[in-house]
Amino acid sequence: MSRHYLFLLAQGMPAAELQWPVLLHTAQGERCRTTLGALPAGLAGSAVVLVLPMEMAGCSKLDPVPGRRPTRESLAYAAEEQLAEALESLHLAFGPPDAGGYRQVVTVALEECRHLMSMLQAQGIDPVAVHVDADLLGTEEACALWFEGRWLLGGGAHGTRLAVSDQQAQVLSRRLAPRHWLAEPGSPGEALCDEHVASAVGRLMEGVGTAVDLRQGPMRRKRSSQPWQALAGSMLAALLLVCLADYLRAGWLLQQASLQHADNVLVFGRWAPGQAPGANLVAQVRALEQQPGPPTAVERLATFADQLAGVGNVTIERAEDSTPDGWSIDVVAQGFDDLERLRQRAPGVRMGHARQVGEGVRATLSWLEVQ
Repeated sequence: MSRHYLFLLAQGMPAAELQWPVLLHTAQGERCRTTLGALPAGLAGSAVVLVLPMEMAGCSKLDPVPGRRPTRESLAYAAEEQLAEALESLHLAFGPPDAGGYRQVVTVALEECRHLMSMLQAQGIDPVAVHVDADLLGTEEACALWFEGRWLLGGGAHGTRLAVSDQQAQVLSRRLAPRHWLAEPGSPGEALCDEHVASAVGRLMEGVGTAVDLRQGPMRRKRSSQPWQALAGSMLAALLLVCLADYLRAGWLLQQASLQHADNVLVFGRWAPGQAPGANLVAQVRALEQQPGPPTAVERLATFADQLAGVGNVTIERAEDSTPDGWSIDVVAQGFDDLERLRQRAPGVRMGHARQVGEGVRATLSWLEVQ
């Protein structure tokens, strides 16, 4: 994301009002000097990084605090002994712990910081991050940078963060640990410089990734939802609810279908014992229904009656199915020769007792169907 950098210059202190001089470095690489109350209208709603002068802040190192993730309250109480003012009047910002558990602590006057933020927000500017210029020198080796008429001292994991005049820097250069003194060519700080930089502003912008961001705790940036974002969120929530309802309904239907299939398998087993149920029970039932079933008792008796018709002169008076012994049939024939022809014509017929009666011969036959 392209960002604009707004540097508040130390010359504006202690008034800190709309006439405060600022240095603006735009996302397009343009640089201009103006005042806090005359910022370009195009900054409203843009991503702006606010950089405070070191003269507004204090920096120190906080000893390791017990616990894996100590709260802001516990960190503040641990830093209270190092502070010259009461906690209630300060805004504290904490950096991440280093390998030894030490943290960088940046403090600014709470009311002054709130007043500054209110002046910016009145112009539609809500900074995405707030840093202190000397803290932008990074956490690598200690160094000093000539920026806007003074020296910024910083760099190094345990280095000092200060802003001093040229005269003070002359003294400190002989007392502090060796460090690089950086300045733009032709700047007033070149007398003490041992290494040139193309742009002091560019050098500071490089250190944003390791600097402590003051927008934390009570100064955390409040992200306001745009109307279309709220609408999109509502639509997304509604869509998720619909998808969830469809998912639950589909699960319920699958469960009911599984139960119905189990019932169908049980019914099929009773209807067609010995048949293994297939994947498509409907097609399997239709195929079995089209197959000829076993003949009924009446159909079997009709078969025997056809054989009687071929013999002639024989009529059935009574028939009883005595399976597995076959049929027991009482017949009346005109003579014994008719019964003999029936025995020859119908395999499986065995003659029982017979007697002569007035209308012919009455006999009892047994007939076992031949498969």
